[in-house]
Amino acid sequence: MRRIGCCLLVAGLLAGLHGWARAESVTLAQFRQRDQQVENRLLKEFEAATGIRVEQRIMPASSDLQHQQYVTWLAGRDRSVDVYLIDLIWVAEFASAGWILPLDDRLPATARGDFLPAPLASAVYKGKLYAVPRFTESGLLYYRKDLIPTAPATWEELRGLAQAKRGGGVAGYVFQGKQYEGLVVNFLELLWSAGGEVLGPDGRILLNGPAGVVALTYLVELVGSGTAPRGVITYMERESLQEFLEGRALFHRNWSYAWSLVHREGSKVRGKVGVAPLPSWDGRRPGAAALGGWHLAISAYSERQDAAWRLIRFLTDARAQKAKAIGEGRLPTLASLYADPDVLVANPHFAALRQGLAHARHRPITPFYPRLSAVLQTSLSRALVGSSSPQEALDAAAREIATFVPRE
Repeated sequence: MRRIGCCLLVAGLLAGLHGWARAESVTLAQFRQRDQQVENRLLKEFEAATGIRVEQRIMPASSDLQHQQYVTWLAGRDRSVDVYLIDLIWVAEFASAGWILPLDDRLPATARGDFLPAPLASAVYKGKLYAVPRFTESGLLYYRKDLIPTAPATWEELRGLAQAKRGGGVAGYVFQGKQYEGLVVNFLELLWSAGGEVLGPDGRILLNGPAGVVALTYLVELVGSGTAPRGVITYMERESLQEFLEGRALFHRNWSYAWSLVHREGSKVRGKVGVAPLPSWDGRRPGAAALGGWHLAISAYSERQDAAWRLIRFLTDARAQKAKAIGEGRLPTLASLYADPDVLVANPHFAALRQGLAHARHRPITPFYPRLSAVLQTSLSRALVGSSSPQEALDAAAREIATFVPRE
């Protein structure tokens, strides 16, 4: 009897293991979240509610490195990843290549009403929806309100205040100046503010016109004059924000998520910081902020597309987005959460940010954007380090971009 009992126990264990092995699973590729505990809790809740296991494939923090890895997998028709968390600037590229699935049938127009228009529009390519916005961002100006009570209205006013008030180990302005996507964003916000564009409606290259030269010259002069520390040419978001958190800068451009970090314990500027829209160029037209954010998309090569869709809907519903907003300070993509009392207690600045998001601008929506950005990164960096003049740098970029962006 004992032998029979043991055999039955072993058989039961094996059956359980076999059942677990056969349980449906889905793989999610994404960067490590700001508060991984919040993310892990959400994924465990999804598993408990659906019986679908979630395997995370954690990506590098650099969006450029993520993009390289995603392209390698998708171009190779890799089936091991079902859901990708993608930068909104990759939607057109991935959709045009057939790497991600259209989602119009899964998320019909009637189910899209609560999504903010700008993030939702960035998930559309040639009239079709290819991703669901998970959280969004826009560029903002952070400033030391204990030293400068009112945010500057124009970029020239910012430069004047930064030059006059800097000193004693405190820089005037820190931004993202390393050769990567962040540098392109900083340039674009100035370009747009000055009335310029990267591309015309017909695909004509416009970035090396007068507005582009003015915008790039402004960045070059900030670094050359010492108004921005020389170190900005090595700064990404994290490094530039750390300078500001340590009290070593008067002004700082970053995404909206930085607000929650400014006010966390350990920040030396806690309670001393104001936040405002980015300045305008001339005080007549409004400033221009780049729209940022990350979307969830289903791999065209996934063999678990229904499970993948269930995960996407769970992570983008109001309850999950509320958890990310409260736990991580992430800006929701659902309009209703900007009036949620719990969200506003944790993030009182969200009410004002929603209005700014309505005016945030998309980077050029083209399948060639990653290549266009790579060219711009190189040219802008050359100007910042002084190896090219702003006009020379932008002319070189325009010539190269014209070789692969088609005219319409």
